Amino acid sequence: MHSGEIRVESKVGHGTTFIVTVPFGRDHLPADRVQTSRSLASTAIGADAFVQEALRWLPSAQASGISEALIDDHDSKTDAVPADGERSRVLIVDDNADMREHLSRALAKWWDVEAVSDGLAALETARQHRPNLVLADVMMPRLDGIGLLSALRSDPDMADIPVILLSARAGEEARIEGLNVGADDYLVKPFSARELVARVRSHLSMSRRLRESEARLQAAVDLVKLGRYAWNPQTNELQWDDTLKAMWGLPAGAPVDYDVWRSCVHPDDLARVEAAIQRCADPRGDGVYDIEYRVIRKTDGVERWIATRGRTNFENGAPVSFYGVALDVTDRKRIEKTLERRVEARTRELEEANRQLRSQIEQREIAEAEVQQLQRLEAIGQITSGVTHDFNNLLSVVLTNARLLSHNLREPGDQEGLELIRTAAERGVNLIAQLLAFSRKQRLEPQEVDLNGKIVELSDLLGATLGGTVQLRTALAADLWPALVDPTQIEAMILNLAINARDAMLSGGILTLETFNAVIDSGPTGTEGPVPGQYVGLAVHDTGIGIPDDVLPRVFEPFFTTKQLGKGSGLGLAQVLGFAKQSGGGVRVETRVGEGTSVKVFLPRAEVVLRDHELESDVEQGPRIKVTASILVVDDDTAVLRTTRRMLDALGYAAVSTESGPEALLLIASGREVDLVLTDFAMPEMTGVELAKAIHATYPGLPVIVVTGYGNREELKDFGEARILQKPYTEGELMEKIAEALN
Repeated sequence: MHSGEIRVESKVGHGTTFIVTVPFGRDHLPADRVQTSRSLASTAIGADAFVQEALRWLPSAQASGISEALIDDHDSKTDAVPADGERSRVLIVDDNADMREHLSRALAKWWDVEAVSDGLAALETARQHRPNLVLADVMMPRLDGIGLLSALRSDPDMADIPVILLSARAGEEARIEGLNVGADDYLVKPFSARELVARVRSHLSMSRRLRESEARLQAAVDLVKLGRYAWNPQTNELQWDDTLKAMWGLPAGAPVDYDVWRSCVHPDDLARVEAAIQRCADPRGDGVYDIEYRVIRKTDGVERWIATRGRTNFENGAPVSFYGVALDVTDRKRIEKTLERRVEARTRELEEANRQLRSQIEQREIAEAEVQQLQRLEAIGQITSGVTHDFNNLLSVVLTNARLLSHNLREPGDQEGLELIRTAAERGVNLIAQLLAFSRKQRLEPQEVDLNGKIVELSDLLGATLGGTVQLRTALAADLWPALVDPTQIEAMILNLAINARDAMLSGGILTLETFNAVIDSGPTGTEGPVPGQYVGLAVHDTGIGIPDDVLPRVFEPFFTTKQLGKGSGLGLAQVLGFAKQSGGGVRVETRVGEGTSVKVFLPRAEVVLRDHELESDVEQGPRIKVTASILVVDDDTAVLRTTRRMLDALGYAAVSTESGPEALLLIASGREVDLVLTDFAMPEMTGVELAKAIHATYPGLPVIVVTGYGNREELKDFGEARILQKPYTEGELMEKIAEALN
């Protein structure tokens, strides 16, 4: 190509000379073969590797200078502290003494280094003192680097040692060949000391991390008692560790094969286990093996549950290996079985409880509807109490004047008109009476009541109202006194207190109804308590959350509640207190936060009140002393006042009137003769009751009749029935009351 020549001169025992002659310049070359200057760097340095490999054939003294250049890089910064932080052991294998020396000198600064001349010496040294890394030349006598690598990989004790191969063969094919035989890295000569140290450090670090990871994995496996195994799908060969053998009841050194494993699988589970194996070995699947089954141990025949999981590795669409772990889950299975039985039993219990609960809910809804109805009636009654007074005043005027006019009008047409007026007014009176009866706000009718009997009668309703989470208990006094109360109101009060107690026990509890006799000697500690006297007591105890100190003073306030919006009206305890006070008793509350609350209601004893009534009846048996009299009429409503005077005049009484209580007292004090006072109850300055008390204080012999249009006459309980006249009234009713009062 270049018109040159090559000549060889050789002499046996002395050497060989190759002589290459090439013409100088480029004048001898054709024009089409001449190009401009090369823009890229020369690749001639690539020949150095072959030169250096040839120099190794020479005595070592002649190669020392060049070998130094192979590993030394004066610009490399290799004085940094190694990342592994410890002295690892590196085994250098090279038949070139200079290379061994220079490699050792480059690595000894960082690690403990030992160098040998060939693969056989390296194997012997490695078996005596296991290195952390092997740095081996590829071309060596006796056993080369490839043979050494194969020997290390086939030894279980040394198979994981990192191996870096060194060779002067450059190119991708050479590297791939080295890596294919199992090398961890492949260094092509020449290389710098900097690159060498970096490669060694990297592999030592990775090896250490791998050992640490394997140690942690082994610790975890030992901790949870995992058994490990391998299976060759091609040969059915099995490899088990001692933990897995112990699960099967096999000694540590016992041989294991596919037949041994299969013979221990429970017959009832064998079919599904083999089906799972076929699925995991099918390349069309994901290769996952995950199953729990029973085994019968070889040594003692004990049945154990095994949970195992693994994965198959495929190559070219065929299963080539399988690795898995197994765990003895017998205890877990026993617990699961026990839990299943408990769940089944509990499910049956819950079904029965739900059935009872549904029944209780239905009864409770009925009971709550009844209680809500009572509360609605109470609210209606509070409204009608005020309305009825005004309506009764209007109806009194209409009826009284209609009757008076009927005595004076003689024309049939006039009489018919008056009759229509009177009929309409009387319908209004009946409507008011019906409204009061519907709302249960008609006047209280105290009766002798057996409180124990009432509680027994209400037990079914209370049970339905409280629900299944609240246990109802009773502690009834055997010698309980009778109480003088309205029986309808006492039922509502008991229900009210029971519902309040139930709502205070969020997760259920115990509600106790207790009755007792009580004699109060000292005055009340508050406005709610009873005054001294004899009482029949009712206590409602709960085991709820109790009432905080900041809430306790407000429990009797109307419309005050601690319940959620729409869950309570705040009238419960206020109604209980109102009923107890109107009946002549009182209420006490005892509570401890976190332990519960006790509400005690004190009701008047029937005997004491009845004795007073008997005495009053005896007084009323006196003879009639007067038929006509001078009557003082007191009413703030002018129309009612004028109508009442007209009626009294028509009945033959001498009537005088005033529009307020103070005016009436002044009139009496002036010396005006008055035989009886007929006063309205509801007046702005002084009520009829206050006027009556003032008159009785100064003129105890002057009778007073209180006229009221209210349905609730609890404030008039100190007056006998002979002293109360309900609006609207007729002439006959008025004459009867006047006669009774004057007698």
